[in-house]
Amino acid sequence: MSREYQTGYYAYQSGDFSEARQQWEIAALNDDPYAQYALGLLNYRGDMGRPDYPEAVKWFQKAARANHSGAIYYIGLLYYNGHGVNYDQFRTTEYFKRALQADPGNGDAAFLTGTQYFHGRGVRQNFVEAAHYFELGAKADNHAAQFMYGALLERGWGQEENQAEAYYWLRRATLGPITLPPGLNLETPMDPMAAVSALEARLRPEEITRIDKRLQTEGFIPN
Repeated sequence: MSREYQTGYYAYQSGDFSEARQQWEIAALNDDPYAQYALGLLNYRGDMGRPDYPEAVKWFQKAARANHSGAIYYIGLLYYNGHGVNYDQFRTTEYFKRALQADPGNGDAAFLTGTQYFHGRGVRQNFVEAAHYFELGAKADNHAAQFMYGALLERGWGQEENQAEAYYWLRRATLGPITLPPGLNLETPMDPMAAVSALEARLRPEEITRIDKRLQTEGFIPN
């Protein structure tokens, strides 16, 4: 991580996007993948006025050559929406999977790979694979993945039905915001509180108490 990248980061945090871009370009031209990724985000978000997707693609691709998981993930999003590249769901899935290979803790990449398998976008629909990737995202504390993994456990889709484990993951999903990237079409409403309430009516009180203790022991809810 170069000095210019850090200078650009502080400029960005203070709202001086022009100075941030200038510093990051210096670092990026010297093959700093963090600066290349930052420039990709700057253009993707339109911080300088409006999104410049072709420029975002250029910088994300440079950072991706250094196996930067975030850059690889955003290339997948660009293919998903057809921004700066041709719309291509197969490439979307491949880039999400590559991002996860680069960083197994990338919960966003795991969640979106799961959605691709769940809906059969760019791959053959496969609930077993969807559950696998949702579980990876859930364990990385992605709340959307926790919701989907809990929902699949509740229904027995892609793995054996387990109401208690479904309740655990749905409870985890209620503990933080569910944030989704722009343009993502899930076709599945996410309301973890409603799902938790519905499951509570079907679980025995001692099961709920046991799961509460598990959440407390793991530090997710107070004692």
